[in-house]
Amino acid sequence: MKYIIFFFIGSTFVQAGDELLNEEINSSSIYISREKNDSKTKAERVDNWFAIDKLQHFSYSCLISLGCQYVLVNKQSNTEEESLPISSALSFSAGLLKELNDNRGKNGFFSWKDMVANAAGIAVAAVIISN
Repeated sequence: MKYIIFFFIGSTFVQAGDELLNEEINSSSIYISREKNDSKTKAERVDNWFAIDKLQHFSYSCLISLGCQYVLVNKQSNTEEESLPISSALSFSAGLLKELNDNRGKNGFFSWKDMVANAAGIAVAAVIISN
């Protein structure tokens, strides 16, 4: 339990500093390209595998799964085996809705790499819950 609280606190500090970091990352990772057939400019975003965004997706998915599992088992009196698919599905749904919302934004896009980080966080939570 100590490690989960430490992990949560660490990710909160990362999120607080993320606003300042995002301005630098966004200004350096967005570039404008012009297609030959299209006279409009199109903003493309570089989506790196090793970015603070992926750590956040991993962390939040893991913590959402663990939190939902806790509520379902300890507050709703379900078994751990019954609750694991539900908590995993809720966490996956939160990540999917976040990506769909990002896709609606002006410069946003749906990131499959973020979804992989979400799935990895859910898998780690499932291993923690199973043991």
